[in-house]
Amino acid sequence: MNFLESVFSFIFGDGDPNPELDERRWQNVGQVIQNNDGAVIAEQLAPYFDDLDSIAEENHMLATMARFNGYPEVSPDGEIIYYFPELQVKAQERRKQFVPAALEENRWTFTLAPSTQKFLAIGLGGVNLVLALVLGSLLQDPAMIAQMGGFIGLISALYPALLGYAIAFLTIPLVRYFWIQRRNGKIAARNSQRKATAAVLEEGYPPVEKKLKYAKQFAAQKILSPEDIAYGTDQDLLDQTLDKQAAIDAEWQKRLDGA
Repeated sequence: MNFLESVFSFIFGDGDPNPELDERRWQNVGQVIQNNDGAVIAEQLAPYFDDLDSIAEENHMLATMARFNGYPEVSPDGEIIYYFPELQVKAQERRKQFVPAALEENRWTFTLAPSTQKFLAIGLGGVNLVLALVLGSLLQDPAMIAQMGGFIGLISALYPALLGYAIAFLTIPLVRYFWIQRRNGKIAARNSQRKATAAVLEEGYPPVEKKLKYAKQFAAQKILSPEDIAYGTDQDLLDQTLDKQAAIDAEWQKRLDGA
């Protein structure tokens, strides 16, 4: 990072550290459903969402069912599990893939500029402000005005912009610093809440274990066999098989990516 880039980073920052948060969220949710063979409970998906109260949980599950074509099932005890039959049909058996226990947001950073260049940027801002104040003082001196003649008009016209620039150079980073601290506090709270929710599954609470046991009744992989495929005469048999396998895999990936 060169000096000009460091100055820009110091003033305006380096952008959103979570530009693909929703994409990561749905990738995790989809993978959890796949790993559990298409049948999950709300507690398994809660660690990947933000608001975790009862109303928000219901909204999250509605969105998940809409995205992956699922529907709820109620156990004899009134417990709800969520069933996604389309995700149980696979062209070939898949191994379970790693999914983080909870979605974790990255914290905002004030600047990615090296320490040396960051201090140089601060020094530059300080020098700009001092020079602007000195210039303002000189513009109040009648002798200096007389000496500079007509040129003083141009300087006087530009002075408000110069002073505003000098102030903004230091004010914008200062405001942004406190804004980042507040935002990082909210991110830390959400991350902590998600981890606490994920811990519920690891603790093995009886009510949760009971729901998980019921969900497993619906969890089954249907592996596509040659008998499940309808073939035509206008294409080679092997090509048709590969095409249908590719179509099923593509449909799953499309839902996973939210396309």
